[in-house]
Amino acid sequence: MGRRLETHQGRHLFGQDPESYDAGRPGYPERVYEILTKDCGLKPGARVVEIGPATGLVTARLVAAKAVVTAVEPSAPLAGFLRDAHPSRSLEVVTAPFEEAELPDAAFDLAVAATSFHWVDPAIGTAKLRRIVEPGGSVALWWMMFEDPARPHEFDTAAEEILGMSPGTVMDPGGPPFQLDVDAHREYLTAAGFTGFGSEVIRSELRMDAARLRTLYASMALVLSQPPEERSRLLDAIENLVHQRFGGEVVRPFVTGFYRARNP
Repeated sequence: MGRRLETHQGRHLFGQDPESYDAGRPGYPERVYEILTKDCGLKPGARVVEIGPATGLVTARLVAAKAVVTAVEPSAPLAGFLRDAHPSRSLEVVTAPFEEAELPDAAFDLAVAATSFHWVDPAIGTAKLRRIVEPGGSVALWWMMFEDPARPHEFDTAAEEILGMSPGTVMDPGGPPFQLDVDAHREYLTAAGFTGFGSEVIRSELRMDAARLRTLYASMALVLSQPPEERSRLLDAIENLVHQRFGGEVVRPFVTGFYRARNP
């Protein structure tokens, strides 16, 4: 392992087994939705474009907030799952990479991307956001790390030994976690012309048993990119680790880096 995953690969990894991916991913902290509502214009009737919705973890919350949602998903299996799992007249699913999706100018009040914008070319993606988000509208990008560098946990260290690297650095092995790199996110959003940049680090915890941790790691790009036999070996080792060294469950610290900006 230790190799960087390429964008074209990552866009389609998660569609191999949408049901398992959906079962593996934990929800985002409530603070995410508080910021979206308080600072980013999420409200009934808001026109929202969601980039990389996968199986609809965030989509469901946007629709529940009575927003009108256009979800742009490059993976056809994930897009199909999304349509079936979240039938709503308020949801349109577009199957295409965000860079190629046909979206009208100034059509959205808010653009969101939850642990997905790293699969988009940042220069092309931010330029497109400037075009499709109306003046005065907002962009909100966030990433959840399934570990917290500020709160190291013995389980994370042991799991990293099994995997060969941290899942949080799969996009940039050896570098700082981009999920928490405030300066980097400010730089590309500001370079595209967005203003009013803001950021927040949101910490959370989740108690997870061995089976739940297996499904979580099964949904990670670092594991999904392996051949099936190697994938099973890694997941067996993760599950055995929880039973043998941690009494069958672990309280995992997570951290979410949240970034927002305004289209002037």
